[in-house]
Amino acid sequence: MNTKRFSALARDCTSRISCALLAVVVLTTLASAQLTSTETSTLHECNAAPINYYEDQYSSWQYKDSSGVTHQFPGDTLFIERVTYTCGDGSHTCVCQAGEDTSLATVSTDNAYYLQATGGSGTATATTASEFDPYYKVVSILYSPPGNQSGQGYGTSTTNGTVTTITSSFTFSSDLTFSSGIKDVLGGSASVGYATTSNNSSAFTQTWTDATTITSDDNSNLTYNPTKSDAINHNLDEFAIWLNPQVTVFASGTTPVSYTTHSQATAGVSAIVADVVTLPAITMEATPAGSKGVTTVPVGYLIPQAIAGEDGTNSYMPGLGAICKNQTLYQEQLASADPATPTACTQTNQCGCVPSDFVAILQTDPLLNYNGTTLTASPYAGTVDPLTLDPSGVTICGANPIANPATASCRYQIVPTATGSTTPLFLPLSGDTYPTQTVTDTTSTTTTTGHIDTHSVGLSFGGGILVASLVTKDTWTWTDGESWGKINGASNSMFVTLKTSNADCVENVNIYEDTEFHTFAFQVPTGITTCP
Repeated sequence: MNTKRFSALARDCTSRISCALLAVVVLTTLASAQLTSTETSTLHECNAAPINYYEDQYSSWQYKDSSGVTHQFPGDTLFIERVTYTCGDGSHTCVCQAGEDTSLATVSTDNAYYLQATGGSGTATATTASEFDPYYKVVSILYSPPGNQSGQGYGTSTTNGTVTTITSSFTFSSDLTFSSGIKDVLGGSASVGYATTSNNSSAFTQTWTDATTITSDDNSNLTYNPTKSDAINHNLDEFAIWLNPQVTVFASGTTPVSYTTHSQATAGVSAIVADVVTLPAITMEATPAGSKGVTTVPVGYLIPQAIAGEDGTNSYMPGLGAICKNQTLYQEQLASADPATPTACTQTNQCGCVPSDFVAILQTDPLLNYNGTTLTASPYAGTVDPLTLDPSGVTICGANPIANPATASCRYQIVPTATGSTTPLFLPLSGDTYPTQTVTDTTSTTTTTGHIDTHSVGLSFGGGILVASLVTKDTWTWTDGESWGKINGASNSMFVTLKTSNADCVENVNIYEDTEFHTFAFQVPTGITTCP
């Protein structure tokens, strides 16, 4: 029973203007557990008749379980009285206020309980947790800039990665909401964390903080650029791949109601460590191109990744080989006396990995233009305007702001020279003297489009009670959205260095933003012969 109603004396407001009363609502529960909320009761005047009605707001919902632990819920509900009166003709009933009860369905801030409330009444039920271990997630693409000594990467400020949901993995997708996950350590002082995205309750944004180890500098690597070319080469686009993601799904009964994202625990290490490897596209492509080609991933990326355990011995996180279909060599390597020293896995045998294992990763980069059937890359030239790859076209995606973002699909956007401008920001490439620049999208109009990209990967069940129904068995789907400008109040920021050992190379480089990964892509002018 709801004991919310005040006595007649307590409810008395002599004035016909609005007045408010406060009370704590106590709902009866089992044993010593108790669900409560704070009621704010406001008296309103009906304009059409000398009669009043009450509007009751219920906020600060919390549930004290039988162990005495309090669980708090966000949100509030309303109860508005239905009030009628006899119309002026004396024979009809007129309505002063039609009355309304609003509902709330939400999880507690600790994900332990699920609240379903209508008006001032509600119930709280315990949630159950299921853990899912997707094989990987592409968390960033660092596009190769022009200049044989150039690079881009994450600096000391916080910037955003993809805005991601997991809802399409489940048959009950509409019932999922997001709860903030755990910030993970990513090499040294760098970290990748997660934050709720303000305009989507079922989305999270990966954020990169002080990620100074995540850079793209393969242009200066003679292995990948033996001719010291200054041209944009999308075969050298750098992929950051998260190899130990874990998603904990909380359910009420059999319906998922919330989830958190984090990294899988590593045996022997108390910290939650994100296992992220970065490598250029060319190493995952078939070489030579086609069905007879092989990959050239450095074996050190394929084998288990060593991390110092707290007992003085090594612990191991997954290597890139863990995502490949043929697991024979990888599992043999993992079971060896020293998994971090290549034995079963070698550079030649690629730990059993083949080009088809990496097709889905490579196809997240439109500028690489990778054909998963023929296993060939046809990268776009650096003179191509990235907006021409946008499904909605240059006219729509080149506007600032976009006229109808809800229906637009704009993977790439200009970084404008000024707010409202449609002219791309440009930086000079001129010899080896130009300093490193920090590039942000603060001049971009904050926009989220209606377009999403889905990326399906393999999956294992990590533990708990399997209560959520996957749409496709053993398949996990990440759903990434498009946005630019500020996310959660922060603009996106990267450092860009444009340099070359060729003193004759001088050109202006247009800057574009990848609206999915929030990194920067580049375009150079046509007809420049001094920057081959």
